[in-house]
Amino acid sequence: MSPARAGALAVLTAVAVYLTATHAMDVPFWWALLVSLPPAAAVLVTGLFVGAFDQDWTPEPDLPAASVCLHASSLTDRLGQAATDPYRFTSRVQPRLRRLALTTLRRDPDTADVSDLHDPRARDRLGDDLHDLLTAPAARLPKPDEFAAMIRRLEEL
Repeated sequence: MSPARAGALAVLTAVAVYLTATHAMDVPFWWALLVSLPPAAAVLVTGLFVGAFDQDWTPEPDLPAASVCLHASSLTDRLGQAATDPYRFTSRVQPRLRRLALTTLRRDPDTADVSDLHDPRARDRLGDDLHDLLTAPAARLPKPDEFAAMIRRLEEL
């Protein structure tokens, strides 16, 4: 439940308890206000944490099979499509290049424990332009000469 909804429900509860106390039981104003606060707080806390402890019964995703994982040599067709459509680059090519870069970095003894490309050592090792190409959400495919130089640098790591 959203915080706004939980707050609205808590206010509604406080008003209902207050009105019940003042009109049905003739409780003075300040006592009715004081009595309405604990139920409102309980409803607010319950509303905020209502979904936090639910069981997640969705199955674990399957690990990618060898036939699904593409290697750098088979990216030629994808690069041709990504040159005209930036969305294809960020959704198809960039994640595969990221995986390739992480694998390459993990083979290097200096960066073997790198778990993410956002690690400063990964940026130093890859260079700013290649790192931005792999991690920027709005990255675009560079010119073929620049891209080939970046891939060559990645292969030399």
